[in-house]
Amino acid sequence: MEETSISEFKMKGMRFQYWFTVFAAIPLGVAIILFPEFTRNLFNWKEQDRLIFGISGSVYLAFGTLSLLGLKDPVKWSPILLLQFVYKVTWFMAVVGLMAKRGELELSSASYLIIGYAAMVAGDLWAVPWGYLLKSRAESGAGLKASR
Repeated sequence: MEETSISEFKMKGMRFQYWFTVFAAIPLGVAIILFPEFTRNLFNWKEQDRLIFGISGSVYLAFGTLSLLGLKDPVKWSPILLLQFVYKVTWFMAVVGLMAKRGELELSSASYLIIGYAAMVAGDLWAVPWGYLLKSRAESGAGLKASR
C-alpha cells in the first residue's frame, strides 16, 4: 500500500483537536460522574436519569483519555476524531434538529452544548485526515480477509 502523507498543517490540526478534547472532555466527564447535580446546575441542564447521564460522562472521559494517546501518535489514533465527528453530527441532526422542529429545544439549557459541539465538529472536520482514513482502509480491505 502506498504511504499517504499528512501535511504539517493537518498534523497540527489533529494535535490541536486532541488537546481540545483532553481539556474539554476529561473535566466534563469527571464532573458528570462525580458531581452530577453540581454539573447539571452549572450548565442549567434539566433533571436527567443518573445512569444515562453517567454514560455520557463516561464517554466524555473515554474520549479525553484516548485523545492523550492521539497526542503521541496523531495519525494512528485519528479514528477517535472521526468517531467524535460522527456522533456529534448525528446528535445535531437527530436530536437537536428534531427537538427544534418540534419546538422542544430550550436554548437556555442547550446553548453550552450546542456551542461546544459546534466548535468540536468544526475542529474535527478540519483535523480528521479524511484522505488517509478512507484511502488506507479501502485499499487494505480494513484488515479483513475472507475465510474459506
